[in-house]
Amino acid sequence: MSDQLEQPSQTEQKIFEAARHIFQRKGLEGARMQEIADNADIHKSMLHYYYRSKEALFQKVYQLSIMKVMPEIVNLLNEEVSLELKIRKFVVKYIETIQANPDIPLFILHELNKDPNRLKQFIMGQVGKKVEPFLEELRQAAKEGRIVDMPPEQILVNILSLTVFPFIGRPVIQMILGYEGKDFDRFIEERRLLLPDYVINSILK
Repeated sequence: MSDQLEQPSQTEQKIFEAARHIFQRKGLEGARMQEIADNADIHKSMLHYYYRSKEALFQKVYQLSIMKVMPEIVNLLNEEVSLELKIRKFVVKYIETIQANPDIPLFILHELNKDPNRLKQFIMGQVGKKVEPFLEELRQAAKEGRIVDMPPEQILVNILSLTVFPFIGRPVIQMILGYEGKDFDRFIEERRLLLPDYVINSILK
């Protein structure tokens, strides 16, 4: 997966938006090429001209979605601001980004199950190297006694888990809590407001 992707044509953009909408609602297995073509307002033959298979289209949607948002989120970890503000901004931005792109966690899970090496190439290029300075900042803060004595990798994974799990586990959460309709959206909005303080209080002394 290259770091730079060519800008899609107007027709490709219509296909991308239609496919993303269908994939988000029905997943890869439930989506149909004819339905995507209808939503993009193009003939099915035109859809197959651009993408020979549903899997190829899914991969393209995944690439564009991840490439669009992941670097922006990770870059927050290297801003020249206080550790508290950095963590706070990261948590809020992470939740807001997934709110606007709820299909991304599902794309990542699909890729991990189908071809982990393909995702690994992207993660190492776009995320891995940029996370290390933040981990080192946490190590230094721990040595100085400013944060809890916990491995920085555990802290980072805790932050990611607290932010992304509600989106991945949405069906289970809705079932357990009896959420219907807009209830889950209100739950996430409440979480966006409360979680930064919870994370900060669990890390900083």
